[in-house]
Amino acid sequence: DWSSDVCSSDLKFFLLSSIVFSLVACTQNPYKISNEAVGSLKKTDTLKNILATLAADSISIDSLRTGEIVGLSTFDTNKQLSLKIRSNFYGLSEVVQVFDKRFTTPEGIGVGSTFADIQKKYNIIRITPSIRSVSIAVKDKPFIFLIDKKELPESLRYSMQPLEAVQIDENIPVSQVLVSW
Repeated sequence: DWSSDVCSSDLKFFLLSSIVFSLVACTQNPYKISNEAVGSLKKTDTLKNILATLAADSISIDSLRTGEIVGLSTFDTNKQLSLKIRSNFYGLSEVVQVFDKRFTTPEGIGVGSTFADIQKKYNIIRITPSIRSVSIAVKDKPFIFLIDKKELPESLRYSMQPLEAVQIDENIPVSQVLVSW
C-alpha cells in the first residue's frame, strides 16, 4: 500500500532527524566560558564534585591542614596549567582562573585575545592595576580579563593608579581570564 510506505519513510526520517538533533543539542563545547560555567564546570559545582568528575592525574589539590579542599588546579595533556578553581566557604566554585587558550567566551575572547578584541566585544567598566597584572572588568559579565604588566609601557608598569583604555596598547594579549561567581 502506497500510503503506508510514505508514512513509514516519513516516520523513519522524523525519528532519524530527532536522534541527530538530540545528539547535536547534547554536544556541549568543552571549552566554552559562560556566565554559568567554564567548560564542563558549572557555577553550582562543589570542589568535591569537580574532583570526582576530572581525571585524577590532571589535578593538583590545594587543601588546608584540616584536609578541607579549598582549590584545584587542572592541567592539560602536555602538563600545562589549564584552570585554577577556588572555592567559597560552602565549597562551591567561586573563582575560576583560565590559562588555556582553548577556552573562550561566547564572544570568542580568551587567553591570547588582544585588548582591542575585548574593546570590540564588551563594555569595559574598570581597568585596575595590581602588582603583576592589570584587571579589565566588563559590564554585566562575571569575566575579568588580565593582561601582564610587563606588556605596558615603562611609565605605567609600576603605577597602581587606575588606567584609562587609551593608555593600553590594543595589541596587548590577555594572559588570563577570571570567572568570578
